[in-house]
Amino acid sequence: MIRDQIKNELEKVAREAGFDKIELEVLPTTDPKFGDYYSSVALKIAQVQGKQKPVEIAKQIVAKLPKSDDVFTVEIAPNGFINVTLTAGFLQSQAQKIIEQNESYGRNEIGKGKKARVEFVSANPTGPLHIGNARGGPLGDTIASVLEFAGYKVLREYINNDKGNQVFELGKSLAAKAGLIDASDKELTYVGGYTDDLSQEVKKELNKDKNLPEDQIVMKAGEIGTRLMHKDIINDISDAGIKFDLVVNESELQKKLPPALKLLEEKGLLKEQGGATWFLLGEGFDERRDAVVIKSDGSYTYFGADIVYHKEKFESGYDLILDVFGSNTSGHVPKIEAIVSAFGFDASKLKVILYQFVRVKRGEQVIKMSKRAGNFVTAKEVLDEVGKDAFRFTLLMYDSNTHMDFDLEQAKKQSEENPVYYVQYAHARVSSILKKAKQEGFSLENLVKADLKLLKTNSEIALIRKLVKFPELIEDIVGSESYPVHLLPLNTLKIADELNRFYERTRVLGEEKETTEARLALMMTTKIVLANSLQLMGISAPEHM
Repeated sequence: MIRDQIKNELEKVAREAGFDKIELEVLPTTDPKFGDYYSSVALKIAQVQGKQKPVEIAKQIVAKLPKSDDVFTVEIAPNGFINVTLTAGFLQSQAQKIIEQNESYGRNEIGKGKKARVEFVSANPTGPLHIGNARGGPLGDTIASVLEFAGYKVLREYINNDKGNQVFELGKSLAAKAGLIDASDKELTYVGGYTDDLSQEVKKELNKDKNLPEDQIVMKAGEIGTRLMHKDIINDISDAGIKFDLVVNESELQKKLPPALKLLEEKGLLKEQGGATWFLLGEGFDERRDAVVIKSDGSYTYFGADIVYHKEKFESGYDLILDVFGSNTSGHVPKIEAIVSAFGFDASKLKVILYQFVRVKRGEQVIKMSKRAGNFVTAKEVLDEVGKDAFRFTLLMYDSNTHMDFDLEQAKKQSEENPVYYVQYAHARVSSILKKAKQEGFSLENLVKADLKLLKTNSEIALIRKLVKFPELIEDIVGSESYPVHLLPLNTLKIADELNRFYERTRVLGEEKETTEARLALMMTTKIVLANSLQLMGISAPEHM
C-alpha cells in the first residue's frame, strides 16, 4: 500500500531526528485540494520538543524524504501539516492493477490462516423480527464478508433464545388466546396481532392435550410459539440475503452449564445471595454488575447460555470472536468480557459491536408501530415494501454507533434521491457503455492492454483517485476496533458522484481508438470496484436499469 510506504518513510525520518516514540499517522484528506493524505507528525514533534514551530520541523522532515516525484509529491501547509498528493502516473499504474486483478481487487491477506466467528441478530423468538434488531443483520453479514475478503475463514452464527421466562409468558398469551387456559388481557405480556395466528397453531397442536395441568399447557404453547416465530425470523433474515452457518439453541447450551459453573465455583467466582447464584465479575470490573446465573426458582438466566457459548467459542480455536449486539445490551458486555477472562482466555480476541436503534419514517411522518406486531415495525414489512437491496444499503449507510432514520419513501424511489438506486445506476451505466463498445467491435478482454497514460483530464484522474483507495478502505475496516462497514456504501456514493462528473464532461465512445480504449478501461475499473463493493454489502450489481 502506498499509504504504508509514505508512513514508513516519515517514521524513518522521525526516528533519525530522535523522535522514535512519536505515534505517527498518515490519514486520507477530506478535501482534494490538500492532496490525498496528510500527516501531523511535525505538530506532534513540536509539542514534545517545544523549541521549533511545526512548519520548520515539517520542512526538515520533507527535506530528508527520499525523492519520489514519480509516485507522490509533498507540500507543507502553513500549520505544519505535511500533505501528500499521488501523481497521475502512479494513479494510472494503479488503475491498470484494477483491471488485472478484477474480482480480486481489494483483497488482502491480513486474516490469512486465521478464523473468525461472527454472531449477529440472535433475535428473541417471542415476536416478529423488528427493524431495530434487523439492523444487526446487514451489519454483521457485511463485516463477515469483509473479513473473508481479507483472508479470514468466517463462521456466521446465531443463538435462538428458546428458553427462559419469556417463553413461558408467550405460552401464557397463546394458550389464553387459544381458549386453553383462563387469563385476563392484563395478565398477558404478548398481545400483538401475530399472536392471533400463533394461538390457532397452538390450538391445533394442543387440543388433544387440553386436559394437561395448566403450567404444562403454557410451557408447551410457549415452545410451539417460539419454534414458529424462530422459523419466521430465519425466513425474514433469509429474505434479507443472510444465511447462517451455525444456529445454536439456548436450551442446548443450558444443558452444558453445570460443568462450566463448577469450574467457576472452583475459581471462587460464584456466590449465593437471596437464594440465587451469582457470577462475580472479579478484579477490574464494577461489582455492581455481578450477574445472576441461577435464579431463586432454580431456572437459568440468559447469561448462563452466554457463559457456555463463549467458553465454546474460545475453545474452538478461533482467532477472532465478534459479537454484534443491539445497544440495549451494553450492560451485558462487561459480563461477557469477565467470563472470557475468568476461563483464562485471551480477552483481546473478543470484539463487541453495539448498534443503535432505527426509527422508521414515511417522509416526515414517523411510523411507530406495526399492525402485526402491535408495538414496533417489523423487518418483514420494511423488506416487503423496499426490497432487499434498499433494505441492506440503507441500514449499512450509517455508523453503527449512531441512531438512524429509515425513510421508506426515499428507499423506494427509482431516482438519484435513493442512494442504493444511485449507486446501482452508476454500475448499470458503465455496464451499458461497455456493452455498447463490444457491439461496436471493441474487445473488452484486451482493455488490460489499453494505454492508461492517455487518461490525463481532471475528471479522469479524479475518478481513478477514488477507485484506487478501495484496498485501503478494506484494510481500514478490518484494522479498526469498530469494523466501520458504513464506509463501504459511503465510498460507492463518492465513486458514483465522480463517475457522473466524468460522464458530464467526457465522451467515451466516438474518440480516437486509443483514447476510447483507455476510457473504456476506466469504465471497466469503475465497474469492478462498484461490483466488488456491492457484493461485500450483499447487494446486487445490475447490468441495466
